[in-house]
Amino acid sequence: MREGPTEAELQAAKDNLVNGFALRIDSNRKLLDNVANIAWNGLPLDYLEHWTAQVQRVSLADIRRAFERVLQPERMVTVVVGGKP
Repeated sequence: MREGPTEAELQAAKDNLVNGFALRIDSNRKLLDNVANIAWNGLPLDYLEHWTAQVQRVSLADIRRAFERVLQPERMVTVVVGGKP
């Protein structure tokens, strides 16, 4: 996992986000939450119109840069809960 996701994993994540986009704005509350996000983060007013295209543009290189910037693998641990069945 140090190298980040595979191309297939990235595509599966993109498909999940893009195909589920309509469910992110299917109620007044969700739409209001998105509008508040746009205002709070100073995003362009047409942010939702371009969101799916932006998701599709994410590359493996983008993911790797984000991993390097944010994650600290040397500080990560694995926790296993439960015993043998």
